Amino acid sequence: MQTPQVHCNINEKAFSWTVFLTRLLAGGTLLYLSAGCLLFYREFLANAAAAGWPAELGLAVVAAQLVLALLLILGWLTRWAAGSAVVCTALWGVLFFASNFNKVYVALLILLVAALLPAALLGPGRMSVDFVHARRRVEKQFRG
Repeated sequence: MQTPQVHCNINEKAFSWTVFLTRLLAGGTLLYLSAGCLLFYREFLANAAAAGWPAELGLAVVAAQLVLALLLILGWLTRWAAGSAVVCTALWGVLFFASNFNKVYVALLILLVAALLPAALLGPGRMSVDFVHARRRVEKQFRG
């Protein structure tokens, strides 16, 4: 018996808007978390010290989170930024909660991973700096 050929038609415009909005919301969440750590840096560094981590690592995680948030919002190095944001947020949670995990943090991490998966696996979509650079490279290659 022959298997039927099934094709999935994807609306490119809807896909690009979906990935853009998830990148924007995930980047905004990372910016909010980083701003909270910077505004209440004494508590953040005290929690990092209580967890046994050096203060420099805590500041590096917050700085990396800021950079990754901006990269996600712009759509530049999107796949790398989305994957790194998951790891960075996991480290941030360990430092922020002083290795005392609660259900809110776990829920936040799961939601953030769910929001970053489309960008990490499928790419940034048309509304991104990555797409603009890829289009320029292709046009330059076919100019002759």
